[in-house]
Amino acid sequence: MPRPPARWLPPLLALALVGLGVAQVASVLGPLHRPRQVLETDHRAYIAMAQAQPGRNEVPAPFAWRIAAPELVRAATRNGLDLHLAFWLLTHLCLVGYLWALHALLRASGADPAEAALGTALVGLLPGAARWYSYQYWMTDPPGLLLVTLGLLCVRTGREAPLPLLGALGMATRETYVLVFVYHALARWRRDGALRALARAAAFALPGLAVAAWIRLQVAPRPDESLLATAAEALAFRWRHLFGNQLYFATVASFGALLALALAFPRRTARALRERPEDAGLLAGAYASLALANNTDRLLAYAAPALVLPALAALRAAAGPRRPWAAWAAAALVVQALLVVRTPFRVEGISLYLPFDPWTTLAALVLLLAARRAGQAGRGAPACVDSAGAGP
Repeated sequence: MPRPPARWLPPLLALALVGLGVAQVASVLGPLHRPRQVLETDHRAYIAMAQAQPGRNEVPAPFAWRIAAPELVRAATRNGLDLHLAFWLLTHLCLVGYLWALHALLRASGADPAEAALGTALVGLLPGAARWYSYQYWMTDPPGLLLVTLGLLCVRTGREAPLPLLGALGMATRETYVLVFVYHALARWRRDGALRALARAAAFALPGLAVAAWIRLQVAPRPDESLLATAAEALAFRWRHLFGNQLYFATVASFGALLALALAFPRRTARALRERPEDAGLLAGAYASLALANNTDRLLAYAAPALVLPALAALRAAAGPRRPWAAWAAAALVVQALLVVRTPFRVEGISLYLPFDPWTTLAALVLLLAARRAGQAGRGAPACVDSAGAGP
């Protein structure tokens, strides 16, 4: 039987990764579970928006302004599709597209086919990037992740023409798309200087900002806490639980092997982020968003592309004749698989109070130390992906 063409491998990989999450959730809740089976609350806002008249959704901000996904679902239900099935299909199609686009982003960044596949798998196995949305499948993050990653891809490849349309769709989907505006400005700054970069990025961001402003004029959310009150509450929550679960949640639980490998060579990673300020901005922006919400791993999933390249560079540095790259790739996948297995999803309050897991942390620490030791033993060998941060 002939092997499938290489161009079909990325979507097949994305489909397989999403399928793993679907299968795991379905083994607990069945193939298409209902809202009451999910021990969370945010999805109820999006269901209400899909059922309400346009512009009259009685939900608080910022949910009320994330209109794109509920409107797509509403259009599907008008054509006879079940509301929950429409959300489920939209979510999983977007997740497949997101991982496919991530693979393309890694290839555009200089990763070879094996590295791009590994990087995609390491992100696709993050519970907050994919599996969670097979559980709470009414959320706006899957289309948000897809649109953000497509925006990053356009910036990285220099094909900027789609950015105004992506910005308009992205800001109508989820305000997190503003990360792409920052990414674009920092990427152009590296080439054009601060003023020209800011002016160009602002021009391309204008349609998205205009759409966001129009939505806020048209849709009056249900009165709720102010932005400052929300930030104060989120920061107070994180401070109270800093050593209980927040440090773990914002590090190992959100990135697993990606963070372990990136920290194996901290100077290399820091140099790579200096040479790619757009990735540093993506990472900083995602972490800054933690001040405005209580969820953690799902917000940090938007920053995963910024850690993949340093992680792949660490694997290159660690690989050698005695422990080839494939063995290190397998070790990274084992750590990520352990993270998936050890991270529960159908537990009340788990999106806020994920407990510290010593086994996942230990596995990540072992990977970090082993990669660092191997890299130091073979210092001066392979170069880094995308040339940024090359050298030990």
